Amino acid sequence: MPPLEAFEAVLRAAETGTFSGAANMLEITHGAVSRRIAVVERWAGFRLFERHGRGVRLTEAGQDMAAQLEHILLQLRDMSLAGPRDASLPIVRTGVINSFARLWMIPKMARLEGEPKDLHILLDIDSRLMPLAADRIAIRYGTGPWPGSRTIPLTGEVFRPYATLALAATLPRDPEPQDILLYPLIHDQHDDGWPIWLDNARLPLRSQDRHLPGYDLTLLAAAEGLGIALVREPYGTETCKNLGLVPVCDRATTNPKRFHIVTHQGHQSAAAQRLAGRIATLFSASLP
Repeated sequence: MPPLEAFEAVLRAAETGTFSGAANMLEITHGAVSRRIAVVERWAGFRLFERHGRGVRLTEAGQDMAAQLEHILLQLRDMSLAGPRDASLPIVRTGVINSFARLWMIPKMARLEGEPKDLHILLDIDSRLMPLAADRIAIRYGTGPWPGSRTIPLTGEVFRPYATLALAATLPRDPEPQDILLYPLIHDQHDDGWPIWLDNARLPLRSQDRHLPGYDLTLLAAAEGLGIALVREPYGTETCKNLGLVPVCDRATTNPKRFHIVTHQGHQSAAAQRLAGRIATLFSASLP
């Protein structure tokens, strides 16, 4: 049986698409990654990867193995990450993306775990889809629903531009889109909000704009006066207030995407059901 480090190398190479990328993530050499993967291939009796351009991709058999390895390693992490806690409290592992954890979930953790506390939330901070189970839920952003799961849509959102008070003061009282375009726009590279708000599906790339890998980073950049951020209300409203950001115009457009609570199709533990209900309630309560 290969060691766990060898299986981890397989998953990281699959994730990054290169042995070099896996080496960087694992803080080992390219050669060490190759040797670890070779150990797993000899044990399995088939090739896991094939060359693809400048990188690698899983073979069909490799995809099957990687899916099983991911599930097994997640279970092992559940046990190791739980840490010292009240053994009488059930754990609910919750899959979220980084920005949702930082902007919304962490500030509300005490209320989500109950007052008095009746469950323990174990966050899986990852943008990939987390395998679901009876004691797991996920918060996913998109149009939904997702196959093979139960999907509960949360409150819908609208897009509205925000900036610092100083920058907002330089704009007309109720600026038009062409007024906004005179300033640097701050983009979340994983979203398409600005073309929707500007009603311009072919918005060209502009050198003065900024593209950041996360919604929370766009708000921080706007708070530093680096441009105008497109805020998703009500999700980002509280953070904007804390950062001193203000709406620069009244015009808002509907966001076709939203957050959803995603659960296992089968039986859900009582703790997972309680947490899902609390998330839905608190998210609705964030409406202005």
